[in-house]
Amino acid sequence: MTMTVPAPAVEVFNADYSLLDRVGWQAAVSMLMREVAYALEAHDPPQVLRSPTAAIELPKSLLLVRYAPVPYRREADHASRAEILTRDANRCQFVGCGGSATTIDHLLPRSRGGGNTWHNLVASCEACNGAKANRTPAEAGMRLVREPFRPGHL
Repeated sequence: MTMTVPAPAVEVFNADYSLLDRVGWQAAVSMLMREVAYALEAHDPPQVLRSPTAAIELPKSLLLVRYAPVPYRREADHASRAEILTRDANRCQFVGCGGSATTIDHLLPRSRGGGNTWHNLVASCEACNGAKANRTPAEAGMRLVREPFRPGHL
């Protein structure tokens, strides 16, 4: 098949009309031929792919015939307990302690709106976590070894 004008990416919508992906025109034509999707919107003016035996109008968007389950994606800045302990090398992050971290601590307590984000969680030993309690480190007179950060590989 030949086409005179390079086509932009084709939007693919799930069966519930939520945007799922953007694919190249080759994948879009393949989906049409396999009948897993149908054209939702056409280009204006129409862009037609021609071969010696067929002519196919290139869609601007596709709708899947069947719903494709989408895996849950957590928030980008959300961090788990294991990720925080790994980032902080299982060491308490409060100055003067240096003990083995077995818990995580919210710098801004959750009761005050602090979340489970990379910049609000640090590894802590049980003693320091209890001493800080429901306060910020400044209110508790405690300093951090280093400011929390989001690792570059995540």
